[in-house]
Amino acid sequence: MSRDQFVGAWRLVSFESKLPDGTVRHPFGKAPVGLVIFSPGGHVAAQLMRPDRPRFASGEQGTGTPDEIRQAFSGCVAYFGRCEVDEGARTLVTHVEGSLLPNWIGGDQVRTYEFRSDRLVLRPPTRTVEGRTITSELIWERAG
Repeated sequence: MSRDQFVGAWRLVSFESKLPDGTVRHPFGKAPVGLVIFSPGGHVAAQLMRPDRPRFASGEQGTGTPDEIRQAFSGCVAYFGRCEVDEGARTLVTHVEGSLLPNWIGGDQVRTYEFRSDRLVLRPPTRTVEGRTITSELIWERAG
């Protein structure tokens, strides 16, 4: 297994989060859209979103209503930076240079990974929200 296996463009197939009781949620809906691109030089750019985010009535990014902005922001993840693959730990670490969420800039995003046939499976760290542990899994396939 090598970093070369990541190189190229990948389309998001699914994004699921599971609660301790087995409940499955789809944070960006059942048909999320997304693209992640890994360069041969070790860079990554990722964008994923809900496809049903409402359009801004004004048609302009800078003049959306507070509700339009909240829905647009909460239904989208976008970031880029340099990435490293640790084959022993089966982790992908992105050193975030830019992100829709300013808090990620300058930090690292760590994902465990596995290749299942022709798909890439990424799992962010388990997180706790409102006292509940959430595990998530994102499945990607090569973008032709």
